[in-house]
Amino acid sequence: MNILKPNTLQFRQGIAIGGLFCLSIAFMLLFFATGNKPILILFGYFLSNTLMLSAMLGFNIYYLLPSSVKLIGIEIPILVSVSAIFLFVFTSQLFNLKIRFYGIYQIIRVCLWCLLFYIPLSLQLTIADNIAISMAIYASANFSLIVLGLYLRRQGSRLALLFTFAMAVQFILAVVVIACVNWFDIGFIAYRDIFYGVLFWLNCLLMTFILSRQYRYQLIDKQTAQRQALQNAIASERAQEELLRLKLQNQEELENRVQERTLELNIALQELEEVNQELEQKNTLDELTGLFNRRFYDQKILAEYRRSKRNLTPLSLVLIDIDHFKKVNDTYGHLGGDRCISWLSEHIKQSLKRSSDMAFRYGGEEFCLILPDTDEKGALVLAESLRNNIAKQACLYKDISIPLTISNGIFTYHQQDNVSVEQIFFSADKALYQAKHDGRNRSQVGEVSIESTNNTKF
Repeated sequence: MNILKPNTLQFRQGIAIGGLFCLSIAFMLLFFATGNKPILILFGYFLSNTLMLSAMLGFNIYYLLPSSVKLIGIEIPILVSVSAIFLFVFTSQLFNLKIRFYGIYQIIRVCLWCLLFYIPLSLQLTIADNIAISMAIYASANFSLIVLGLYLRRQGSRLALLFTFAMAVQFILAVVVIACVNWFDIGFIAYRDIFYGVLFWLNCLLMTFILSRQYRYQLIDKQTAQRQALQNAIASERAQEELLRLKLQNQEELENRVQERTLELNIALQELEEVNQELEQKNTLDELTGLFNRRFYDQKILAEYRRSKRNLTPLSLVLIDIDHFKKVNDTYGHLGGDRCISWLSEHIKQSLKRSSDMAFRYGGEEFCLILPDTDEKGALVLAESLRNNIAKQACLYKDISIPLTISNGIFTYHQQDNVSVEQIFFSADKALYQAKHDGRNRSQVGEVSIESTNNTKF
């Protein structure tokens, strides 16, 4: 007979569960040390897996409270749903889906809401139904992430192949568990603690490896940029040393040699400047549209706000949103949606006539314009001109004409009392909402919100 002693069985289970719990605590401490959000997400994922493994090995709520029969099997659907939620959120953070693949990000949000809805619903279902649904959730979540990984691999994401492999391993093991539970009754296998422990440990180790590879790629990119900048700086320094040596050697040939070396130095400095500009553009420009990104907007609006307050000049903010953009994505796909965003961005660039006016992609299909020294009338004229130009034309995508309209929200700061940067944006956003509420394809000038003014401090 293949019967384990109770002490041996408890030791194995303690190693499996305690090890995963220690790994979870380690990630929590690592988050406190680095403040990195993906590490916090993995902490929650590992902790939910630890509790799930404990429940599958018999250390569940009913084990602690044997008199409460209603608690039998209550934790499995909750932990499976929570684990899937953390896994989806980690995937979204890992591949920056909100910025790069907004449509996929929206699908994941729908899945998260469905999982959250199922958690209280599971309390009303039977144990058999909850087990069947939990198995389906676990398997379908892994399978959908395999499909997502293959898609991201085709899009050129570096971590997509490793992520797909990890999800495939989890999916295969999940199928094995489901098959054993339904057909082979794995509950009577003497070494199920080892099997479950290996399953969950392999899962957590693969996710840890994916996160470590992401940090490695980030470190390599940073080191490459620093190495290139250092090489240019060394080349510049060597050119200066050579220039000094030639000056001491032969004063008569100094002028000719100075011109040659100065040219080399200028080239080296120009290359260094180009590298620095490229690095700066990556931090300030949106890749899809070429407009400034939201991070740079946060810096620029604060600077213009202070200048407006100091010089007593008006400062206008225009928020732009594509009407019914979700229908565009649903009808023409996300590539068609990206084409519409790029097309609108070109029109926005052409609409700005002054070098002081700046355009930003705030996120998704939302844009904003910072117009210094511009009052409400000037901002409205510019916004209406842009809106009319967009409405008169159609975006071409694969020989298909896609008609678009935009709605604009406008607010102008005139040094009103207690109006901060956040309230400027809030008032323009409120005006944009009003424009959409009134039928879209229009521009709306907003006023200072009393609620915003009273509750926000600069």
